[in-house]
Amino acid sequence: MKTRFYTLFALLIVGAMLLSACTMPAAAPTGGGAAPAASGATIELLYMTHNHAQSIPVNEAIIAEFQESHPNVKITFDNAPHSNFEQKVLTAFAGGTGPDVFWMGDWMIPQLVKNGIVAPVDPTAFGVQTQEEFAALFEPGSLDAFTVDGKIYTGGVSEYNTFSLIYDKDDFAAAGIELLSKDTPITWEELADIAAKLTKKEGDRVVRIGLEWPFQTPIWTVLIQEPMLRQLGGELINPETGMPDFTQEPMVKVMEYVQELRNAGAIDPALDQNLLDDLANDRVSILIAGPWAAKPLNDINPDLNWDTAPLPQFADAVDRVTTLYAWAWFVSGRTSPEKQKAAWEFVNLLTSKQQEWWDKVGYVQARKANIDGMTLPEYYAQADARLATIFADYPYGKFEFRSPHYFELSDIWTRAQDRVLQGEDVRTVLQEAQAQAEQAVSQ
Repeated sequence: MKTRFYTLFALLIVGAMLLSACTMPAAAPTGGGAAPAASGATIELLYMTHNHAQSIPVNEAIIAEFQESHPNVKITFDNAPHSNFEQKVLTAFAGGTGPDVFWMGDWMIPQLVKNGIVAPVDPTAFGVQTQEEFAALFEPGSLDAFTVDGKIYTGGVSEYNTFSLIYDKDDFAAAGIELLSKDTPITWEELADIAAKLTKKEGDRVVRIGLEWPFQTPIWTVLIQEPMLRQLGGELINPETGMPDFTQEPMVKVMEYVQELRNAGAIDPALDQNLLDDLANDRVSILIAGPWAAKPLNDINPDLNWDTAPLPQFADAVDRVTTLYAWAWFVSGRTSPEKQKAAWEFVNLLTSKQQEWWDKVGYVQARKANIDGMTLPEYYAQADARLATIFADYPYGKFEFRSPHYFELSDIWTRAQDRVLQGEDVRTVLQEAQAQAEQAVSQ
């Protein structure tokens, strides 16, 4: 899906600045001066997010601000490691203790809506009366991934992302490798050669690996490999049958490529400690990551000489494709009306802090804002010239596959990846993955 929102970002970042005369809709109240959601008994809300270090103090400050203006609302903040966050939330709902407000990714929408876990937005909490007026508070197209049968199921996007390459320029210089183009993608085949050359050993021990992503996290398996699959003309979900297809030739080629990365010494799952820490501390030379990486990388190691490059494409790609995904704020469809009212008012405040989310966390927002006379895309454009390349990748992005069985299918894909990385025959692994996928979607 090529969104208008991302095209605007790319044009702005590279100098077109097309949004300078936008007319903003009337600003919705942010919640700071709102009346309490209800009087009388205390309303207790559980708010759950994954734990991105820079986001925690911002969330805590917004919670404190909301509770000050809503003295009868008490918010408990729970954050979990990214690797098992979705499972934690789904398990909580299955046990009847799900959160009232929570982050979740766009890829989970079919499952969340099907099971009544999320509620349609209440526009009145945002100072408007209709869904159309609510949507006008956000960039065009930014809520499309969260709209089902004409109903919007989010109060706003907490972060928009694509993936590009982020790499250590000093490692390239030391290895005698030319710096990457900021405009033209290299091929995946070229990346394999470069990453292998960047891998560094002391004796028999690898002290720095060339390329890294979180190999054990299912969403990352999809985010990394689905663009590869689509570049070769494939789709995990067959558009004609609606069934997953792990045995198609493009999938075989993707898995063979991943196996070749391991065989060449370009990647090693055993060395994956912490994505950003590893780059900042010279344990890896190249990451596949999004704009959210910039702020923590600078915080961890201000002296890191990093830069960006477009997401690679296969030499025989049929189309240029990158990944596209978004996290958003949701309100439980299973909580009481009184809690829902307070929860939507809280989400209104959360989405009104666009400048804080960018300046302190590096999260790209979608709710329109005017910051020092600039639209939000214009404000982002001035932040860091290195991010221009990442924003230019957005228009080529496609959202992840849609399925109410996303969690099961992404887990099957990850387990297949693990076996391939251990040297098992690719076609045999994928045939078994296909049988597991067919069983999963039949249940």
